Amino acid sequence: MTMNIYRNRLSYDFDSQGNTTDAMVGFSGLNDQGETAMATIKVTKDMLGDGKTFDDFSNKQITELAKKKWMEYLQPESTSTQQ
Repeated sequence: MTMNIYRNRLSYDFDSQGNTTDAMVGFSGLNDQGETAMATIKVTKDMLGDGKTFDDFSNKQITELAKKKWMEYLQPESTSTQQ
């Protein structure tokens, strides 16, 4: 069974100098059984890499960073504990 994931929101937050501080990416998913999944993931500057700013990334690249972070939540490392 496959779930189709769609970006449904992308917004940016700025500091008082107009620099982008983070991005919020919203996702929704739907499979052929009618099950859904939704998430809003925050992409922060520390996720971009050394010396990089949000100006160095396209909307698509920001979305991919957020999707990767979401997948890490869904499939945590084996050393983490589930509650």
